Amino acid sequence: MSRPGPRSTLSAVDLLISRLTSRWRAEADVLHRRGADEQAFVLKSCAVELEHEGRLFSIEALTLEQAAESSGFSYSALQKMVRDGTIPNVGKKGAPRVRRGDLPKKPRPGTEPCRGEPDLAELVLAGKS
Repeated sequence: MSRPGPRSTLSAVDLLISRLTSRWRAEADVLHRRGADEQAFVLKSCAVELEHEGRLFSIEALTLEQAAESSGFSYSALQKMVRDGTIPNVGKKGAPRVRRGDLPKKPRPGTEPCRGEPDLAELVLAGKS
């Protein structure tokens, strides 16, 4: 059985931020070509701010209680992962903290999209309803 480790792929939040900021930058380029420089600047600055907040969210140091709530893993399971070095301890010995971005995500029942069903997040990002 493989053990969850630090996140090596993009989380759903990271993917959403990446896709949204890419779209905003592309739209800003169109606005700039059409002479709407101020609007293009605003859109690009929003993309920069969203990426910055996403990074801050990812590196936020959580207590094991907070990490348990966020990840779905129990306090004791996370404690063991920290002790074993599976998740880096960014706190102190006896007062561990873990970065949100290092947390494994425990699969929750019913979170997998049904086959044949549309991916709602993708539809929203594509501007369809």
